[in-house]
Amino acid sequence: MISIKKFFALDGEDAATSHSRLVWLILEAVASHAVEIDPMERQAFQASLRNLVTRLEQSPSSASSLVLTGEAIKSIETYNRGVQRALGSHIRELQSIVSLFTRSMLQVSKGSAASADKLHLIERQIEKAFQSEDLRALKVQLEQSLGTICEEKAEQERRSAQIGSQLQDAMSRPESAAVLSEAVGDLDLITGLPNFRAAEKAIHAAIAAGTSTYAVLLSVDRVEVINSRFGFSVGDRILMLFGQHLAQRLSSTDRLFRWRGPGFLALLDRNGPEISIRAEVARMVSARLEQQIELGGRSVLLPVAASWMLTGLANSTMEKISQKLDGFSAGQLAAPGNH
Repeated sequence: MISIKKFFALDGEDAATSHSRLVWLILEAVASHAVEIDPMERQAFQASLRNLVTRLEQSPSSASSLVLTGEAIKSIETYNRGVQRALGSHIRELQSIVSLFTRSMLQVSKGSAASADKLHLIERQIEKAFQSEDLRALKVQLEQSLGTICEEKAEQERRSAQIGSQLQDAMSRPESAAVLSEAVGDLDLITGLPNFRAAEKAIHAAIAAGTSTYAVLLSVDRVEVINSRFGFSVGDRILMLFGQHLAQRLSSTDRLFRWRGPGFLALLDRNGPEISIRAEVARMVSARLEQQIELGGRSVLLPVAASWMLTGLANSTMEKISQKLDGFSAGQLAAPGNH
């Protein structure tokens, strides 16, 4: 704490000297309470102001006082600008941390498109927010969005576990494939997913309802090659792995089916532009996926990749959609490496 007793005007002291003492008091207060961003810069600033106080005491003339006061003002201005730049830099760093966090969170959780859009909107708002009231409101929104993403992730894990349980149940039954197929109806025996018959029914219903739905057909690459080189059991494991991979990355409102051959079909209800849907699917498919198998006493790591197409169901017919899907499937089977 600064003592002001010694700065009070003494008996018989003129007004100029009294005013100088007040200036010294103000400069000492500014030095003592300077905001600290960098300790060394703060110490240098304090030393410069206190040096000016000493010079003022030694040069009490009005002209000298004006010059030294100007130096003090310049020193305070320079230091405050430095503090402002440092605070701005800290804010930008925090904004980049928030951006990195939100993108990593979305990549790990594979939240829905709506959740991704909400987080990106909050991210942009944080970049523009400077008032504490704005930041508090954004904090509440961020907590709600992260809560939604956690719920979506839990639902994805539940669906994945259900698929695995269905598959295990189907694989453990002693019935023949024909009897088992009749028992499970529209369920694919390899992946545990609804099969192409269920997919066709869902496509027909979406077209009839006129909803904004997109069909994504994904074809696992080189399954025929894997079957011929390593056996059908390895090919089936690849398909099961890819089905679980997709199920974990789709939102809880999306529907996933096993299509014919090495294909999977996802139905996505989206209102956004097609370019954003394509970007979402591209991110989902580009995630690195591998399957390790034991072969002749050694481990072999098989990369799992897929080709895909996207088409909107709105204002279309079942016949046109079937032609597009069948055309893509035929083209994938005829592609090099699929024989």
